[in-house]
Amino acid sequence: MDVTLIYFSQTGNTRRIAETMAEVFRETGHATQLISLKKATPQDAVTGDLLGVGTPCFSSQAPTPIKAFLQSLPSLDKKRAFVFATSGAAPGRVLHDLTRLLQDKGVDVVGGFLTRGELHHPAPCLHGRMPDRPNAADFARARRFATAIIEHVCAGRPGSVAESHPSALKPGKGFYDLVAAISTDSFLRLMLPAPKPDPARCNQCEWCVYECPTHNITLQPYPTLGDKCIRCYRCLTGCPQQAFDANWSFGNLAAWAFYNTTFERWFGDLSPGERIY
Repeated sequence: MDVTLIYFSQTGNTRRIAETMAEVFRETGHATQLISLKKATPQDAVTGDLLGVGTPCFSSQAPTPIKAFLQSLPSLDKKRAFVFATSGAAPGRVLHDLTRLLQDKGVDVVGGFLTRGELHHPAPCLHGRMPDRPNAADFARARRFATAIIEHVCAGRPGSVAESHPSALKPGKGFYDLVAAISTDSFLRLMLPAPKPDPARCNQCEWCVYECPTHNITLQPYPTLGDKCIRCYRCLTGCPQQAFDANWSFGNLAAWAFYNTTFERWFGDLSPGERIY
């Protein structure tokens, strides 16, 4: 069987989960392609027998770039697929966002996998959550899920795998599903600060131009942000010259209002004993 894994990853958490699953598929004799969203084309999703789609969680949902990619796909009637995600805060509807968009293309989604990933968001109240995740136990769960998926599909079983995360196939109605519903890109642009480039530090290397997932940055001659910023802060957290900054005096309060540790423990998806910091 030919397996294709398409993943969106910025800090490496989702990529490492994708690589772990790919190892399982290859070890069991299945040809496997691992494709970053930056290089993926709709045709990549068409070919192969089994499709996996992975993403980090942004504001309790799937981020705009991966949703736009799935919306661009042609009909994939009866293709079998699975979804996976990493989350440093309350995951909300991230898995179901992927499932819904694939089902809109006629895909049979057989399961979803969710795990934690260390949060690199620069808001002071969020940065560093879920430290050292995914860890060895998370990777072991990813391997078990991949094994279950490949056995399920190869056997031609109907329905979903027992190891699937419940939110993958059934939309939630909790607090963080509501947060996701209101956290549109325009809302986030209003509530969170725009990254500000510092020409004194910038060497015009174009790293940010390439890394911006919405192609929202141009050099004129220094980085200039357009109107499609999704507040992922990839430019700020990853710039080799540390040439971006943001004023968090209001934005940190806005982030804390929704993602404070009390709300995460009440309404989030924490396992018993799981620590946030």
